[in-house]
Amino acid sequence: MYSLHKKIQYTLIKKDTAVICALITAMHVLLAPVCFYFNYDLLSRYHIYAATLYAIMIMLSKAIPPLFLFTMCDLETLSYPFIITFTVGNDIGSYILPITLLAYLFMILASSEKTKYSTIIPASITIISVFLFYSLDYNFAESTKTISKTFYLLHYTLYSVTSFFTIIFICYVIQKKLFRFKNKTRIKNAYLNYSATHDSLTKILNRRKVTELINDYSTNPEYVNTNFATAIFDIDGFKKINDSYGHNCGDIILRTLSEVITRTLPEHTVFARWGGEEFLILFAGNTENAKSILEDIRARIQEYSFRYSNKAIKITITIGLSDTDKSYNFSKMLIQADKNLIKGKQNGKNQVVTSDMQEVNNEA
Repeated sequence: MYSLHKKIQYTLIKKDTAVICALITAMHVLLAPVCFYFNYDLLSRYHIYAATLYAIMIMLSKAIPPLFLFTMCDLETLSYPFIITFTVGNDIGSYILPITLLAYLFMILASSEKTKYSTIIPASITIISVFLFYSLDYNFAESTKTISKTFYLLHYTLYSVTSFFTIIFICYVIQKKLFRFKNKTRIKNAYLNYSATHDSLTKILNRRKVTELINDYSTNPEYVNTNFATAIFDIDGFKKINDSYGHNCGDIILRTLSEVITRTLPEHTVFARWGGEEFLILFAGNTENAKSILEDIRARIQEYSFRYSNKAIKITITIGLSDTDKSYNFSKMLIQADKNLIKGKQNGKNQVVTSDMQEVNNEA
């Protein structure tokens, strides 16, 4: 039942111009016999011709631009008040529908890529014509019959009801289209924000976002007493992998490695692609176990079999870990982590290197 409702809703919004034409067509179909009954043959024929015209426009609504369709509706609804006024001596409320169609014009303007200037002419014609109904004095009392109260009531009611349902439908479509527009804008903004802060290949944070986080940690008083530690690592011999298996294989390894490490890291740990095959891990307030966590990551990567073209590829990573420090010393921590990474590369790779280890090596 819910899916049927959504389907009907979607159809009404998609074929909004056809629905409005159908409402006006129904009005003309009902007015034709009414006018014929009260001996207004000219008006009866007019309503039959108008209903036929609208039926054709409904069938061609997919091929007719909305603005052109509005212009056709506008011309028809504007011509009728003059015709009925010259015929019976009164417009009998027929000016209501052209005013209603101004809301339809707004709907077209709100939902199309056309500029506002493309709607000035039809809107101006409508407004000027409506004012003419009031400013011109049509007094045909001597040359026309006295209007039947029943005919006046039926005619006015049909025009009023049609205008009422038309404006209700237009408001409904505008509300739905604006909701869709806002939803699309929200999704687009979320996507743009995600693209600006995440690496497109690995789907983890990028260097730009980590830099923003570091700046926030450095300037936000909330983190004054928080201990931080940074780790930088890269894949050992990654260039050789690219040369041997191709860059597509390298991309798969980078993506898979990011997934494995993301599942391994504890909460409140920042993980990002720092550049190329180089990654950064930022420990915020959970620095006590940083070394053991990194050792676990290193071991997992060493044991993991990366798959490419039905081949198992083994890799290792070397990690440089900085000392624990306060947020205002991020520059020092990053330099320290990078130096430890270089030291690990020089000492055989596939290891986690800290400053303590470097000091022991220097003493030896």
